[in-house]
Amino acid sequence: MAIPPSPTPTPEVPAAPAVKRRRRVLIGIAAFFLALAFWSAINPFGDKGYVGISHGDHTHYVPEDRDPDVSISNFPTTPPGPDERILPDGRVVRR
Repeated sequence: MAIPPSPTPTPEVPAAPAVKRRRRVLIGIAAFFLALAFWSAINPFGDKGYVGISHGDHTHYVPEDRDPDVSISNFPTTPPGPDERILPDGRVVRR
């Protein structure tokens, strides 16, 4: 005598196109964030022309054309104003 199959429902498996679409969306999101990470690594200064460098409990703002012979301590601890520029030696001047 054969035992009849149990009436328990089988779990629904998503259709193949839905799985592919979900995978593409996740890959797209990951690629977007990876591109942002690469862009910030390639162009750390952006349009500002300077970058903040943490120095102990404060930040010094250093221009992209910084003189390597000048100590980080010689650069300002506040970002320049909209009409100001940081020179390679650390001085802040009007544009």
